[in-house]
Parts: sequence; C-alpha cells; structure tokens
Amino acid sequence: MSKNVILSLIIGILIVVLNWFALGIGTFLLTIYLLVKSNTALKELDLNFAIPSEKITSLVSTEENKMPITEEVFGQESKAKKDLDYDEAYKKALYFIDKEEHDKALLYLEIAIKTDRMSLKEKAYLNVGFCYGSLGNHVKAIDAFEQVIRIDPEYTSAHYNLGTAYNSLSLYKDAIEAFKQAIRIEPDHTNAHFSLGFSYFKTGDKRSALDEYKILKELDIDLANKLFDTIY
Repeated sequence: MSKNVILSLIIGILIVVLNWFALGIGTFLLTIYLLVKSNTALKELDLNFAIPSEKITSLVSTEENKMPITEEVFGQESKAKKDLDYDEAYKKALYFIDKEEHDKALLYLEIAIKTDRMSLKEKAYLNVGFCYGSLGNHVKAIDAFEQVIRIDPEYTSAHYNLGTAYNSLSLYKDAIEAFKQAIRIEPDHTNAHFSLGFSYFKTGDKRSALDEYKILKELDIDLANKLFDTIY
C-alpha cells in the first residue's frame, strides 16, 4: 500500500473522530443552555411566590377588623345569657317571697341586683328592702329602698316603704319626709296618707295628723276611721 493511501486513511479517521468530538461538545453545550433556560423559567413561575408587604399588611388589617365583630357578637350572646340568669334569679326570689322564705329569696335577689337593666335592678332592690324589713333588719331595708330611689327618684313604692322602715326604727321625722314624697308622686296614695298621719301623731303634731284624717275621709273611710282611733 502506498504512503499516499495510508495518509488519506489516517486523515479520514481523524476527521471522523473530530466530528464525533464536535458533536459531543455541541450536545453538551446545548444541554447546558437548555438547563439554564429551564431554571430561569422555573424562577419566573415560582410556585412558592412571596406576597408583597403591602398585601400582607392588608390581610392582617382585614383579620384584625374581623376580631372586634366576633368579640362583639360573643359579648352580646354572653349578655343575653346573663340577662336570662338575672330574670330567672328574680323569678325564684319572688317564689320564695310568696312562701315567706325571705332569707332564701335574698340569695337570688343578690344575683338579680347585679343586672345592668335598670327596670329589673330597681324591682330587685325594692324586694331586697321588703325581705330585710320582714326579717327585722330595717337598716338594710332602708339602704335597699334608697338604692331604688337613686335609680328612679319617682318610684312611689320606694318612698312609701322607706317611710315604713323609718317608722319601724321610730325615726318619725325621716318617715314624714318619705311619706310626703310618696304623696307628691301619687296624691291619692291612701296608705301613705295614713302612715303620714300616724307619723305626725308620733311626733306630737296632732293637728297635721287630723289634716291627714280629713284627706283620708275622701279616699278611704275605713282607713280614716282607723287613723282617727289612733289619734284619739
């Protein structure tokens, strides 16, 4: 074989090897390029995206705004339950008052007076005074009736019962003022007129006691005669 043929064969083999090598390099570079492009795309499509700080603030504010509403609703439900408890306590107190078990009634009245509802609170305090009076504790009865008057200064029964409690302690001058207030609010309150006349009599003011007798004659003759008999 001639030298020229051998040289041509070697050159041909080198060309083939170089082509394979070039192809491998190209494939390798292409693979790297595609990986780089793919990674860039994944970053652009990052599923674990970050929420902008202003949106985080907005979300937090929204959740915070929801909290007072929830607490308010809870508070309303809690208040409704408490009101029901106070009502039930008051009803139980009336039950024991009707049975003349005033000490037991006081246990429930002490619960009822804690209500924020003034209409229930004043009735509960009025009955607290009644119970203490029935148990002979007229000082505490006076405190209870004064509580009612603080809530409602125009509560006739509170003034009348306050006067009765003062009479029980022989505090007739204080009783006179209480009965006067009851009559101011309710001029035809017969029991207040009778008790006022009695209190005047106890202080030695017979003339004022007779004035109450004359008024009572027009309202309740039986009570008027009873007052007259007390005076004379």
